[in-house]
Amino acid sequence: MFVRNICACVLAATVAGTGPVLAADKAITPATKPGATAQPAPGTGSTYDKVVEVFTGNTTIAGEKIAFPQENPGVRSVIVTMDPGEKTAWHRHGAPLYAYILEGELTVTYEGIGDKLYTQGTGLLEAMHVTHQGHNTGDSPVRILAVFLTGDGGKPTVPEKAPK
Repeated sequence: MFVRNICACVLAATVAGTGPVLAADKAITPATKPGATAQPAPGTGSTYDKVVEVFTGNTTIAGEKIAFPQENPGVRSVIVTMDPGEKTAWHRHGAPLYAYILEGELTVTYEGIGDKLYTQGTGLLEAMHVTHQGHNTGDSPVRILAVFLTGDGGKPTVPEKAPK
């Protein structure tokens, strides 16, 4: 009986011209659901009412063009927590990195560029081929969501010597 009702629903949807529609069908977005009238929120391209754009870009903070990995692409995300006064080792990145400051503040010193301050709610494409060091210059821990686009044999973080 249950199978027959499911089949009848699929048949009815197919006959109605909408094709089989199942509750778990991920191909149906809010804007394409039968009878939907949702329109994108102004400036976001999204059909959701509470979307706040954090970051859009295609170059790193150092002006490097982002290139997506061609071989063995993947994503690795981590949350880095640093106590007040804590510093990272000097390093660079062998994979594109999107970072979002979840809380706190972070000052990053870039070789040949200088210091940049990032605070809670800031999103950025981190420098890849420029040696840099992060420093929690705030009074509370800083938490950073780091999303690496791995592949092409690139390592997410590569230790470097301090610049001269």
